[in-house]
This record gives sequence, C-alpha cells and structure tokens, in this order.
Amino acid sequence: MFKEEIIGVLEKQTKLRKEEIENLIEIPPDPDLGDYAFPCFVLSKHFKKSPNEIAIKLASEIKPTKNISEIKAAGPYLNFFINKIKLAEQIIEINANFGKNKIGKGKKIAIDFSGPNIGKPMHVGHIRSTVIGDSLIRTYEFLGYSPIGINYLGDIGLHIGKLIVAYELWLDKTALKKDPVNELLRLYVKFCSKEKSLVQEGFDEEMQDNEWAKKAKEALKKLELGDKKTEKIWTEIRQASGKAFDRIYDLLNINFTETTGQSQFSDKGRQIVMNALEKAIAKKEQDGAVYVLLDKDHKKYIQRSNETASYITYDLGAAVERYKKYKFDKMIYVTDFRQSAHFDALFSILKLMGYDFTPKMVHLPFGTVKFGNEIMATREGQIILLEDVLKKTIEKANEEIKKRKTKGDAEKVGVGAVKYIILKNEPASDVQFSWETALNFEGNTGPYLQYSYARASSILKRAGNFNRNNKKAKIKQLTKEETSLIKKISDFPEIVEKAGKQMNPSLIANYSFELAQIFNEFYHNNKVIGDKEEAFRLRLVQAFRTTIKNSLWLLGIEVMEEM
Repeated sequence: MFKEEIIGVLEKQTKLRKEEIENLIEIPPDPDLGDYAFPCFVLSKHFKKSPNEIAIKLASEIKPTKNISEIKAAGPYLNFFINKIKLAEQIIEINANFGKNKIGKGKKIAIDFSGPNIGKPMHVGHIRSTVIGDSLIRTYEFLGYSPIGINYLGDIGLHIGKLIVAYELWLDKTALKKDPVNELLRLYVKFCSKEKSLVQEGFDEEMQDNEWAKKAKEALKKLELGDKKTEKIWTEIRQASGKAFDRIYDLLNINFTETTGQSQFSDKGRQIVMNALEKAIAKKEQDGAVYVLLDKDHKKYIQRSNETASYITYDLGAAVERYKKYKFDKMIYVTDFRQSAHFDALFSILKLMGYDFTPKMVHLPFGTVKFGNEIMATREGQIILLEDVLKKTIEKANEEIKKRKTKGDAEKVGVGAVKYIILKNEPASDVQFSWETALNFEGNTGPYLQYSYARASSILKRAGNFNRNNKKAKIKQLTKEETSLIKKISDFPEIVEKAGKQMNPSLIANYSFELAQIFNEFYHNNKVIGDKEEAFRLRLVQAFRTTIKNSLWLLGIEVMEEM
C-alpha cells in the first residue's frame, strides 16, 4: 500500500526506474529501524558521493507526508517510517476484493498442467503439476489476466501402443468393468515385464528396438492410420481413464478451460516436420527417422522411422495450434524437472522454424514428491495412487477431528492439507510427504490456516451485531501485535503480484502461514470483545479473515466457518 508512495518519492529524487527501486527496497531486520529501507549504493556513481552521504542528503530533502511519518539515514540506508494509524484506517476498510488488481487486463496466460497419461492411473507424482497449475490459474485471474487452463492428456504415444497390444492379448473384461484403473495398470505392467527393457519410461523410450517395442509401434501406426478395431480399443481405454481422472479432479475442485490430448495434434505436428525437412532445418536418417541437430552432438528426433509421430511431434503441433487459437501473451508448461531437456528442445526447434511466439513460452519444472521409501515406477506397478492418498488423508482428517472433538469438514481439511504441503514448497524443491505433518493443526499446515480462519469467524459471530455496526472505529494508538498484523495484511497485494511474476505459489502459502501466526499472537495478547477498542479490533479481525480467505482461495484451499 504505502510502499508505492515511497517508490514514487524515490523515483523523483533518484531518477531510477520504478522497477529498479522496487527490487532494491528492503524490510529492515528490526522494526525500530523503520518499515522500509532503500540502500543507496547504486546511486554512488551518479551522485559521485559515498552511499552514507547520499542517504543523509536524501533524508534532508524528502519531506514527511500524511502516510510517511519519518525518513532517516542509517549508514548507507535511507529508512522510511510509515504512519501506522493511517495504514490501520485503510486496512479495516478492505473488502472481499482485497489484493485483486488489473495489471493483467487484456492479457492471456495459457497454462498446460496436470496432463496424466490415459491408460495409467494418476499417482502421487501428478499432484504437483495439478495443484501448482490450478494455483497459478487462480493467481492470474486475481491479477486481472485471462488465464487458460489446459489439461493435455497423454492419449497417444508409445505407451498407448503397448496398452493396445496388451489389451488385445490379455484383457479381463470383467475386471475392466469392475475396476478399469487397476485392470489397465495390470495390462501395462504385464507388457513391460514381457518387454524386459532396461530403458525407463519417458522420452528415451522412442529409441527402443526389440520384439515387444516393435509390436507397440505397429499398433500405434495402425491407430494413426485409422484402423477401426484399434481405434475402438483406444476409445475404450480413453473413456475408462477419463472417468477415473474426473473423480480426482472433482475431489480436488479443479477445472480446466479445455481438456485435449496429444492425438489431436498428430497431423499438425507431422506437417511441421515436413516443413522442417523442406527448410533443411530437419534431416532424415537412413532408416527414415527425422531429427533436428540442436548442436553438433545433439540430435533431437521429431518423427520415428516408421513415420509415426513422437512426443515432440505432438507438442510442436500443439504449440502452434494453441497460439493460433488463443494468441497467448505467455504459455507455461508445468511439468517434472526431468522433462526440462525436452522443453529446451521444443522451444529451440520452434525458434529455428521461425515462430515468433517462442519467447512467450516457458517451462516451470518441479521436483519430486517423496513418500517414505516407496518408489513410483509405473512400468513395474509400484506406484502410490493419488486417489488412495486423497481418500486416506480424508479418513485421517476425520479421525483427527473426532479426536480433537471439534467441528469441520473432513474432506475440506484433508484435501486442503495435501494441497498445502505441496504448495508451501518452492516448485523446484522436492516435497517430503507425511500424513503426520500434513494434518497437524498446530504447525505450518493447511489445517492450521483453516483453523485460524474459523477462529476469526467465531470471534465475529460472537460479536453479534458487528456486521450491522457501521460506525467508523477511532484509532488512537496501536499495540505491537496490532501493528504487526496491519503491516502483514498490507503486504498481501504485493505478495500476490510477486507470486504471479515468479510463477511461485509458495510465496502465497508461506505468507498465509506467517499471517495466521501473527493473527493468533494478536488474539492471545489483545482482548477483542468487551475491550474499549472493540470496534477497531473487530474490524481488524474482519480484515484478517478477508485476507486469509483470499490467500487460501489462491491456493485452492476451502475454508470453514467452524472447526
């Protein structure tokens, strides 16, 4: 809030750009030193003076305002003290739109996230892409952008060829009807055991050459050529998987603008390959495989020797078609860090092909989810199913609610706990998942934040006529806890902007925890109902409640009025 005013003052005095000043401003380690600090080192060259001298000069030149009460030089730093009473007056007037702005008005951001492979169940590894992508969608919407959420299913490719072969050879129709997820998994695992390949699943599978791999590639070619029997099997696999995916998305309360699949971009991808050959950007091997030489030692294959599309063929087609459809200002791919090389190659090839939207495309890689000592490897069937994790977490949440003899919706608590333990970590870092940590009502967890919201709701409910009391609260002085809380609330809009710029929901998650901690400290040390400052403190509780609700909404975590 008041930071913008400080930036404006410094912009006039220093002639630095607004963005540069914003990046330089710091929060002093001790509140007694000020609320904001500007390091003057960057100005030495321009003013031909030491940073200490510059700080003293600026402190004498900048005059206090109604919002900035004092400006002091402290060594090479220029420290600003804001008017806390004025800030408090603004904070207690915030409404449900607090934190929203229109910086993204007229701009479109497309986000490719979740994207499970059909024929395989969603495992715990899918949770990161799914909830990070959803949080980014919410954040960009909050900032005024027009976000586009794309669920890009792996509905074709070598794993589909393997499933089609296994389906024809070993399908148990009764098992498919009863439990399609596990029957398809059984078929895939059986195929892989027959294949006995040392090559792990992923993009390197393209280069496999053995009896079973050839069967899979042949099935895939039949599918791409429109063989009716093969298409029927593929459709049945897709429908069974889609129903299973939808159950999980419903549980997570996650929606997409569109759900597409790699298969929809096969023709466009092959057309791009042909164009690359015509332009001599791509070359053919003797066996017919097409590749692009990204550097002298790195060949990236963009079409198989039997002329069927590979993973990158589909992605080339998808990128071009998405830009044609949406004219996005930014396109974010949210996937596992192990796919970084794939996206580097994708962007390089699009750039070589002359597509001018390429600089607008970015890959947001994330680390792994570690779940005890168990290993996720779909080829071997050793996976932790995401649906099982969510259901077990909800069960444990219900047990915890009963044990604590409190109220609360076990599904909201359980799902919120899973989302928060994922989102509080920066995308690039690994996540160590445990139910004990996730469901703790006292620590840095989803339930703790939900409980803090419920506590604020309870205070306002006990106040009775609070919502009908429109008298303006008079603020004479603030306690230490009140000051900390209003300052933390005022930080929210800036945190949301930073999270959007950095594509990092953990900034919002950790802000939420710090905000809840400060609120609970305020509550324990300041009487609200019945105090002479009741009118002001009730409004401060309301401001906290609004802010924590908005913050949790950005994380996709639902709140409860009672817990």
